[in-house]
Amino acid sequence: MSDLIDAVAEADGDVRGREFVGEDLSGEDLGHVEFEDCTFRGCVLASAQLERPSFERCTFVGCDLANVAGNTGFWRDSRANDCRLVGADLHKSVLVRTRFVGCNLSYVGLAESKLERVSFAGCNLREASLSRLRLRSRLELEDCDLSRAELFQTRLAGVDLTSCNIAGVRVSDTFRELRDAYVGVDQLPDLAGLLGVKLR
Repeated sequence: MSDLIDAVAEADGDVRGREFVGEDLSGEDLGHVEFEDCTFRGCVLASAQLERPSFERCTFVGCDLANVAGNTGFWRDSRANDCRLVGADLHKSVLVRTRFVGCNLSYVGLAESKLERVSFAGCNLREASLSRLRLRSRLELEDCDLSRAELFQTRLAGVDLTSCNIAGVRVSDTFRELRDAYVGVDQLPDLAGLLGVKLR
């Protein structure tokens, strides 16, 4: 039996101060779970079903959360390092003081989520759904791949995109999403491509 499943059952979905290593819960339905001060190392939660999950002061290291269903979740003071969240459904979630480092978040669904003091460093966000994000503070993006990411109705004013790949980002016809964002001179061809013009 899984230590994680046992912990969820024993604590009636409210797990605190535990460390889980190498757990494989692929496709499991965990229902509503709340984790506080927990660490997950090398765990596999791919395609797991989580009902309004809560992660407070939690750390994920080298975990696989691909295609996890964890929408309308709550993340606070948490961190994910070198994790795989490809296609994870996290839309309409709330993320506060949360950091993702070296994670693969391609195709992740974060649309309509509320973000406050959230940062992504060295992350793959290719074709991620980042539309209608509500940013309560400046989003930090460092060395991230945002190519073909959906950014409809997400205001990036003040966000530094100079170290990111923004080729083919999807925005509205008015380009309002990128207004007052910081870009580098080397990114002008990408912006020209959005405008449908060619640089010589």
